[in-house]
Amino acid sequence: MRNRRPLWPWCVGAAGVAALVVVVTVVAGAGEVAVTSLSVIISATVGLVGWSWQRTRPATPATRTELEQAAEALAAMVRHQWSEEAAAQGLLDPHPLAVRWRSDQAQAGDHARMVGRALSGRSDDVRAFAAAFRALPHRRLVVLGDPGAGKTSLVVLLVRELLRAPEAGEPVPVLLDLAPWNPRKEPLLSWMARRIHEDYPALRNEQAYGRDAARKLVAEGRVLPVLDGLDELPADLRARALTAVNHAVAVHGPLILASRRAEYHRAVADTDVLTAAAVVVAEPVAAADVAGYLRSAVPPRRLPAWQPVIDELTLRPEGPVARALSVPLNVWLARTVYTSPAADPAELTRFGDAESLRHHLLDALVPAVFTAQPAASDPSAPDPRRTAAARWHPYDARTTLAFFASHVERQGTDDIAWWELRRALRPDPAGPLSGPVAGAVIGLGAGCTAADYFYWTFPPLARFGYFLAVTLATGVAATVVIRLARVADRGGPAEPSGPLPGDRGRPRALAEAARRLGAGCAVVLPLCAGVGAVTERWARRVEEMDTGFEIGVAPYTGLKAGVAWFSCMALLALGALGSSLLRRRSGERPRTAGHRTARVRRVLAFFLLFWLGAELAGLLLFMSVRQATGRPAGEVSFLAPYESVVFLSQDAAFHACVFLLITGIMVGLDPAGGPSRPTRLDFHGSKRLLWAMFPASLGRGLLVGVCLGVSLAFLAPWIFDLSWWERCVATGLFGVFLGLLFGTGHAILRWARVPADLEQETPQSTLQGDRTVAVALLVVSVVPLLTKWAVTLQGGLADSDIPGVQAVGRSLLPLESNLSVGLAAGLLAVSSTAYFAYRETGLRLAATGRLPRRPLSFMEDARLLGLLRRVGPVYQFCHAEFKERIAGGAGAGSGGARDGGHRARPPRHHDGPPAASA
Repeated sequence: MRNRRPLWPWCVGAAGVAALVVVVTVVAGAGEVAVTSLSVIISATVGLVGWSWQRTRPATPATRTELEQAAEALAAMVRHQWSEEAAAQGLLDPHPLAVRWRSDQAQAGDHARMVGRALSGRSDDVRAFAAAFRALPHRRLVVLGDPGAGKTSLVVLLVRELLRAPEAGEPVPVLLDLAPWNPRKEPLLSWMARRIHEDYPALRNEQAYGRDAARKLVAEGRVLPVLDGLDELPADLRARALTAVNHAVAVHGPLILASRRAEYHRAVADTDVLTAAAVVVAEPVAAADVAGYLRSAVPPRRLPAWQPVIDELTLRPEGPVARALSVPLNVWLARTVYTSPAADPAELTRFGDAESLRHHLLDALVPAVFTAQPAASDPSAPDPRRTAAARWHPYDARTTLAFFASHVERQGTDDIAWWELRRALRPDPAGPLSGPVAGAVIGLGAGCTAADYFYWTFPPLARFGYFLAVTLATGVAATVVIRLARVADRGGPAEPSGPLPGDRGRPRALAEAARRLGAGCAVVLPLCAGVGAVTERWARRVEEMDTGFEIGVAPYTGLKAGVAWFSCMALLALGALGSSLLRRRSGERPRTAGHRTARVRRVLAFFLLFWLGAELAGLLLFMSVRQATGRPAGEVSFLAPYESVVFLSQDAAFHACVFLLITGIMVGLDPAGGPSRPTRLDFHGSKRLLWAMFPASLGRGLLVGVCLGVSLAFLAPWIFDLSWWERCVATGLFGVFLGLLFGTGHAILRWARVPADLEQETPQSTLQGDRTVAVALLVVSVVPLLTKWAVTLQGGLADSDIPGVQAVGRSLLPLESNLSVGLAAGLLAVSSTAYFAYRETGLRLAATGRLPRRPLSFMEDARLLGLLRRVGPVYQFCHAEFKERIAGGAGAGSGGARDGGHRARPPRHHDGPPAASA
């Protein structure tokens, strides 16, 4: 059945085209203006039709061939993903630990006649376990166990085995973590389809699998949900989630659900059991099985050191060591902690109870794995694990892991996503990276106006040098004053909470203010002298030119310009300080807004900053010469003061409006992908898919460009001898030109987000992809204006007989002005990407010693060492018990990562793990 879409976009498009035709018929008349207007009508029509087609394009029914191909692609990606992770976690060991799973139907299951048969098995014989699961009439299974019992390990092995030799028509098992799901807001099937669409991007290839392939696979029952972490949901949502699972799964729908035993029993008590599902629960590992596993898993050269532990297990099967090692997690911890030749496993026999032994193993894990001591027989052999361990100090590694554990608990999820680390900080428009962006936008605004004035007075090379001097000086000074004028929020997570109360608070605040004032003056005053020198050089050059006016340079022009520029920086510092103090006194977190609303606010704020820089440069340069040499030296205006201010303000406002037009088009198209999760980019996909995406992207670009371009005619100051219609036509054509170029870039980025292969996304690939997006946004922002400059130069548009074309051609005539506007728009776009937020978060948290500057490098090293696992583009803690222990602060201290700076740490121990902590 065809998925019908609303017809209102076509009605909007038709009404818009009709309105434009009527306006042209009534207003334009004949002549060149009518011909030019016709091009705007055609562009707007194409844009409206393309936008309407995109909004109303139905999702065609999925064919059987498409579903088969999509299911095969999904199975290949899932099999590769979990085979790699199972190997990384050591689950494919030839001699795995035998964990027995018995039926728990009477305690938490449905009637035996509904289930069909009881199920039991062993984790070291997962093939037989998978066969028993396939023998279930409804193929529904609930896996229960205590903390560390190996529930996730079992479902990972089960997913891998089901995909190893799938039966004909068997659904594809997909392992999903339930922790991020909110059953109150999203149905289970919709959430599953969204997660599969995000985690397996190859399914976005509409040419191969049709539209909405993930949703179709879920709706058609071609996906076997393997849901892990019901116990990770908030307690008040577990019963609701279990009810939603029962309602979502069809009568014969297969399902695998994993949860801690106690939490599942409480959820079942509050609602109903999972219908027709077999329930298995992990049994404690027998001491004899642990002893046999150690004999086969421990290298022969280390067996004498482990013999006291093996003897303890054999002689005292009910002792504290046997009780502690009856949990598979503790067995893995013991092997990991005592892998080093310097470690003595006999310490395990000295604990009086199992709980203290478990705490000891959890606390000793980080110092044991983050050590440079070689674990291989050949220390010179290349070993990625040894390299990863030596890269971080144990004290710093514990601090970073504790931060991650606390962060995911606050977020209510198990996923450590690099693009979500920014949520650990309060939004701060003056952060280490966003501060320079604001300063750079001000500097580029000043350089844009300065380039217009330098264009008529200096040769190209000198003009470019003076342009760089003004831009860099203004940008650096603005960045410094914004950063130094900032006051941290009270209780902010990344900065100190302010001066200490008491008598020492005021002297410390005064000393800090004096330090900042001195640092600011030390940076701004030399730049002030440089800007004054450039201003005087320009004024002297204007005096030498034949302008038709008697022009003279006022005495001390450079000094006056430097003082005026310094005063503007002081006003900027006062504005930043006032805003920061108001925010600090309010003590409220900023209200969250929608993605598009937040971006519009940001665009308007940076529009004002760009205009401020352009106005500053105009004031300095335009007011530095006077009309007649016989007038007093104090008169420094080129024309009458009022007319001068109006003229330069119009010029600066026009430059800022062009900046607003470009950023508005980028917000309308949103080439960065909006609030969706970052994804990797692949530029080797099907060219047919690229051409299929072009019509909608170009149509949307044309529509946004025309609308914003015509709006620019009412905002930007133009030559007053142009009629309103000529202004609208000129700016509309300018918007069409920019919309076409930006629409092309939007189509290419959309196409690149559809991978050409079936490789699974990783955190590294998504980071690289978003970094590529940031670079592409910068390039896409600059190329249209550079193209406009080249067309203007080659086509002589500045001397055109058509007034509107001439006005557009004469705007931003210098190359440097086009670069300034394009770079400013690009920086604004880049600052909205996830990659920018990640780099800013890393720097700010590294300054406080809670994260390394490159958190993703640490996460990958922790994965190599078995502390984290990679689930698509995110990381998770391999063991919930370790996460809970380290998040609770047991054995943790403060400190930072090794590459975050030289900070004092406790001495590094090489003589084995620390003493046990209860």
